[in-house]
Amino acid sequence: MRFILRWLIALAMPIVLVMTVVRLFTLPWYPAWEYAKPGFSKDPLGMSDTERLRLARESIRFLNVQRGSGLLDDLTFSDGTAAFNTREISHMDDVKLVYDRMTVVALFALVIALASVWGLMRIGNTGAIWGAVSDGSLITLCLLVGSGIWMLVGFDAFFTAFHGIFFEGDTWLFAYSDTLIRLFPLKLWEDAGILIAVIVGIVAFALALFSRALQKRCERDGGGE
Repeated sequence: MRFILRWLIALAMPIVLVMTVVRLFTLPWYPAWEYAKPGFSKDPLGMSDTERLRLARESIRFLNVQRGSGLLDDLTFSDGTAAFNTREISHMDDVKLVYDRMTVVALFALVIALASVWGLMRIGNTGAIWGAVSDGSLITLCLLVGSGIWMLVGFDAFFTAFHGIFFEGDTWLFAYSDTLIRLFPLKLWEDAGILIAVIVGIVAFALALFSRALQKRCERDGGGE
């Protein structure tokens, strides 16, 4: 039982850590920060920075409201024309569905991990808890290294494979004149991927060191493996 509980915690950690950081990037600060970076590309069709940021923020806010809200349908350019076409709105609905499902998976993993922590505490095996946190952190780091190498070698291939997992056919492909591409060019996704990997990596590395030290202390004090 101790072995099972320990690995439930360890396997939950990559899911919880990654999704927590991903959700931090689905907030209005990210497009504002990205657009303000020196050298970030301007809209090729001449959309103003103010309008571009407004639409980008609303598009991201869509991920954090109830499905079927119609938020994107109501967005317009400054001249009153619809900001998104039917294909773009359909894709964003798919993105919202994936986002919500991954959030539920992360919450479920968190609940399982917390229940496993409670179980190990009940049997007086606190050392195993910290060992599980350390193992989960190392698993997270290994996954990040593999993904990071893939992104560095060929981000386009990684980006295509990622979308192929979650979306059907070519529903995620758009013309350069479409609003989604104008708001969220590939560079923005590259930066997001790198930042998410770095933040998760730093947190996982710190947790691995901290939890390993606590595990050894528990073992010395008789708190189990």
